[in-house]
Amino acid sequence: MAEDLRVQRTKRAIKTAFVKLVNEKGFANVTIKEIAEKAIINRQTFYNYYQDKYDLAEQLNDELLAIFKGIISHRIQSLQNEDHSLPLLSDFYKSKDFAEILAAREAILALLSIQYDQNSFKNRLQELFIAIIQDQLPINFTNLDISIIGNFYIDMISFIAKNNVQPTEQDLAELRKLISLIIQ
Repeated sequence: MAEDLRVQRTKRAIKTAFVKLVNEKGFANVTIKEIAEKAIINRQTFYNYYQDKYDLAEQLNDELLAIFKGIISHRIQSLQNEDHSLPLLSDFYKSKDFAEILAAREAILALLSIQYDQNSFKNRLQELFIAIIQDQLPINFTNLDISIIGNFYIDMISFIAKNNVQPTEQDLAELRKLISLIIQ
């Protein structure tokens, strides 16, 4: 059964307040009281949906990771049908996937800044990326290959979110050239 619209609005207000506060003050400095005030709710309403700010961060992690799972799976699927010349990057900026990342950029920035344990958003995103690559591509990657490729795409997502930019075709051509020079 779908959630009541009021519940959806309240959760969205809480998440928006949380993201703004984390981006302004840092995760460690954010309190439940501040989240509730910014979301225009009382503290008890917050606790109706989340145990604490860690639970809120985890639920937001899960939501964004689900989006990224779809994006990565879609990109890997297109990789299987292409010539392997950086297809995950080549037309990504023209896709609806890119629009989803831009729409979630503030939440991505907030989650990337939270480093309270090994289950950080960055670590979980990299693990997701690696698992999907290993599962869906018939290529034998070494752990080094996977780590470098995973970090490359996560750093690319971080750059996009931090700078709110869409690389141009020229930027991508220069990047391809630079990468081929480095790995030769």
